Amino acid sequence: MKKKVAFIVIAVIIVVIIAILTTIYLIDRSKYDFEIEKVKDINYHIIHEDTKYGVIDRNGQIVVDTEYDIIQIPNPSKDIFVCMEDYDSQKKEYHTKVLNAKSEELYQEYSNIQAIPTETTYDGIPFEKTVLKYKESEKYGLLSIDGKEITEPIYDEISAIPYKEGMLLVKQNGKCGVINIKGKQLIPIEYETITADNYYNEKSFYKTTGYIVSKKSEEGYRYGYINYKGKVILKVEYTQISRITDMQEDKNVYLMVLKDGQAGILRDKKIILNYEYEDIAYNSYNDVFVIQRNGKQGIANKKGEILIEPQYEHVTFAGIYVNAEKDNQNIVLDLNGNKLENQKIIFKMPTNDGKHFIIADELEMYDIVDENGNSIIENTYSYIEEIATNYYVVGNNNNNGIIDVSGKAVVDFKYNSIYHIDGTELFQANISTTNTVSIIDKNMKVIATMDNASVDINDKYIKLYSENESKYFDDTGKELTYMEIYPNNTLYAKNINDKWGFVDKDGNLQVQNEYEMVTEFNEYGFAGIKKDGKWGSINDKGEIVQEPIYTLKGKNPNFIGKFYQSEEWRGDSYYTDKVEED
Repeated sequence: MKKKVAFIVIAVIIVVIIAILTTIYLIDRSKYDFEIEKVKDINYHIIHEDTKYGVIDRNGQIVVDTEYDIIQIPNPSKDIFVCMEDYDSQKKEYHTKVLNAKSEELYQEYSNIQAIPTETTYDGIPFEKTVLKYKESEKYGLLSIDGKEITEPIYDEISAIPYKEGMLLVKQNGKCGVINIKGKQLIPIEYETITADNYYNEKSFYKTTGYIVSKKSEEGYRYGYINYKGKVILKVEYTQISRITDMQEDKNVYLMVLKDGQAGILRDKKIILNYEYEDIAYNSYNDVFVIQRNGKQGIANKKGEILIEPQYEHVTFAGIYVNAEKDNQNIVLDLNGNKLENQKIIFKMPTNDGKHFIIADELEMYDIVDENGNSIIENTYSYIEEIATNYYVVGNNNNNGIIDVSGKAVVDFKYNSIYHIDGTELFQANISTTNTVSIIDKNMKVIATMDNASVDINDKYIKLYSENESKYFDDTGKELTYMEIYPNNTLYAKNINDKWGFVDKDGNLQVQNEYEMVTEFNEYGFAGIKKDGKWGSINDKGEIVQEPIYTLKGKNPNFIGKFYQSEEWRGDSYYTDKVEED
């Protein structure tokens, strides 16, 4: 019986220990792994009139009058507006209040509430979207955007950390630390400075961005490194630290560090290249480091192996070739430091098919060769770039076209530039003198050409448009109608006899074709109309909201009600109904 009781006690103790460890793990994980809200619906916008600001909703109705010096909308899907006025020059701060869409004042038990500006957010909103800061007795605390207190006012400062949405820099007594938007501390408040390492990955975004921290010593500032989980990777003992952000590895952090004036490379805590160099730079294409010692340069790989001893005045990469300068002579090497037989070929780049190479000679004339070095095209060019497998943009004297791997021209040599449209299978070609734009598909077929044209890239489509016409394509080049893109719209722009109007889904004219130019209806249900050189707006019922009175430069202005989108000198987006004089 005693053995059974003892077994039960041990089992209970084990369960308790597991529960405690699990709780500790979950608490620790919550410091760095939490949900960041992504705003999908933009319901409110700032408007500007004279020198004052207000707010409109998505219907173009004014919900906050234009009577404030500054307005912050931290989360434009919610009616929380931080309104600032009556600047106090002694305190260097505004009187602030928080209003909702009914102009009711919120959170009056807190003073000096402000949104927290930030950069590089996932959805482009320039504020932390779920928190506000408030001030009491010269100290700052944190509120949720719904007005719930997250921290007491215990900080001298609270600010966002660029490249680390959801993390906040806090200061006490001149020292810095990091808390998250839930108020949990990730980095203790004991550092002079804390900055993000600027690492970005297209899959994880800024989630695994770490922190470079510093403390002041008798010798000056010394730096350390803390990873995104808050774990100290390097103690504060280095004169400089920077993350090699081109090395796209979330799990392995590569750091270039200076210790006692000498540079080295670390992978987390492991030394890859010892502290014996004056400078180290990473080349992402060849995945190697340029190292410099005693004023001479060489090359090392990621394992720390020296491929080319630092014996050259200067080394530069030319594709997979290395141009090394020594005694005022250029020597062409491979990546292992071997001198090449043909010193006249200074550049070599493998193509996507693995069977060909782009090469360039000492006169910077380009060619395409096979694996044996035999030229496979008749001409040489001053420029060659592979744009897709077995297709190349080539150029001479600013005339660019596209050839295939045999050298045959598949796109005429008449463009000033040709480049891939990111996120699509399409290419854009431009003629600058006439502002002509052509769209080219993956088969190198020109599917559309338009003079005096512009291109807009949207998640749903690519728009090629001028004052006279608009064309829409998906990311493969299939032409779409605006009706296919937005089937729930009731009206669609239509050019009839060189005048624009709007038709319904059945093609029946609902808004008379009397305009020089129009826009399609936006997500708010408004379209721009241009007449006699002036812009106005209509709603999705075809009713004129604003007669054409605005002189606007763009071909595709955006309206909400009578307000059109503009930009201030500092680049902030806002709406206005200001009538500019001709």
